Amino acid sequence: MDPAGIDRILDSWDLPRPRVTRPAEGGSQNTTLIVSCASGDFVLRVYSNVVEPERQRFEHELVQKLASAELSFAVPRPVPSDDGDTLRVIDGRLAVLFARIPGETLPKDGGGYLGRAAAALAELDVALSALKEFEHRPPAFDADLSRVHQLVDDPHDAVQDAGLDLDRRTALTRGLDRTAELGPLLYASLPQQVTHGDFAFGNTLVRDGRVTGLLDFEHSGIDVRAMDLAVGLYRFPAYDDPLDECDAFGRAYSSVLPLDPTEIVALPTLLELRAGLTLMHWVGRMRAGLATLEDIRPRAERALFSYEWVRANGDELVRRAIGWIGERV
Repeated sequence: MDPAGIDRILDSWDLPRPRVTRPAEGGSQNTTLIVSCASGDFVLRVYSNVVEPERQRFEHELVQKLASAELSFAVPRPVPSDDGDTLRVIDGRLAVLFARIPGETLPKDGGGYLGRAAAALAELDVALSALKEFEHRPPAFDADLSRVHQLVDDPHDAVQDAGLDLDRRTALTRGLDRTAELGPLLYASLPQQVTHGDFAFGNTLVRDGRVTGLLDFEHSGIDVRAMDLAVGLYRFPAYDDPLDECDAFGRAYSSVLPLDPTEIVALPTLLELRAGLTLMHWVGRMRAGLATLEDIRPRAERALFSYEWVRANGDELVRRAIGWIGERV
């Protein structure tokens, strides 16, 4: 965005000038800026993919409820603008300003904070499980890949748009079909609650040896409880020692929030479902003009890699995960 456009947005929050802005680390779906001025440090988010703001209304209600949950870390705090609203539409774009949480973003490998980040996610999930009543309806997620994005109603067609060769398209389609068969059965049987929905080390802030904040509740909503752990595990198959990394993350998570055996057994399928959901989301963004084929192809390759990894290692992942049940530190 041009500086004049940024200033028009920030004027709605009466932030004093001069202001210094710089891009925030991470994030690929919206414009996110760090804003510094005499009033303090803030984070400005300008959405690129929002038509109806109901999801953001729920997000703000959710983090406001979590502010009283006595978590050991902070969650984003939306700042009311000059008309009292935390959401503003300016120059046709939806914008929100958050108070900045002190801390540094973790690198992609967790930077030595893997266990503490996992424990923080579990602590968050415990707090989220207590939240039942909302003024704004939470998004509800299920295992139907045809309903991930409004522009993607056929996962097979989505694979055709992903830029893979025929053999890899065929293999990826088989994986998606398996997810389409098994996913709904799991969602009918597993515990559900509000979840974070998008855990990543890049959404985790740390300082002085502790987690200071968890960010990005944009994808929060009702989901199976174990999906938050599955999202946390999803990055590790690409690591050098994936099962060991999964084991370390899972043990730290389960030391705070032990899952039941049905959830543990479901983890391989939930990993596959995460792969499919991510691909459908990004194909939808491409069809909306918000992403390119260069954005989609590596995500399609990652989805196929994840399916292949789960087929080869899913049983061992479950065997190790059974050992997490009931463990606490």
